[in-house]
Amino acid sequence: MTTEIFKSYDHWTSLLDQSYLMASAAEVHGLIAGLLSGGVSAEPAKILPVLHDFLNDGQALSAPVKADISDLIMQTSESLAQTDYSFALLLPGDDDSLPERLEAMVEWTQSFLVGFAIQQNDLSICSAEVKDAIEELTEITKIDVFAIDDNSAESNEESYFLVLEHIRLLVLTCFNEVGLKFSKNEVQNKTLH
Repeated sequence: MTTEIFKSYDHWTSLLDQSYLMASAAEVHGLIAGLLSGGVSAEPAKILPVLHDFLNDGQALSAPVKADISDLIMQTSESLAQTDYSFALLLPGDDDSLPERLEAMVEWTQSFLVGFAIQQNDLSICSAEVKDAIEELTEITKIDVFAIDDNSAESNEESYFLVLEHIRLLVLTCFNEVGLKFSKNEVQNKTLH
């Protein structure tokens, strides 16, 4: 699903590296998903200024990068809104090492929480399900990706995919209960540093 909706993780890594941007593909996608789930409209003009702060110290992105990221914003929005729950996180592929995938998953989750908090910093207006989702996502960011686990490689892979699926469902909870409800609001003007 990821390769159908998004360009590959490797493509994004290369694009960001060539543009000297100091964020991983996972962080960029997590931030976009967090902003959308927090209620920011999917219009690139509303999200790009936040990404400029996050990726490029407030400076505008080059035209090709801006175009690709604008596409990613729209594709992420469409994917989140699908009724078949097919939303996927932009992460390294299954051929990459488990620690690398875990690190990207944690980065994605941290960035999602940042994006969500930019727009929704008052959880008292959110449902108990959204509050629980944010709490669980926060716990996921505490995973020690370099901890040695005595379980088999197969068991570790299975655990990774279970956590990944859980993140996906938590994100969809936030988007469906907050993102869709508040998406008409203007993005909060907050600098990320």
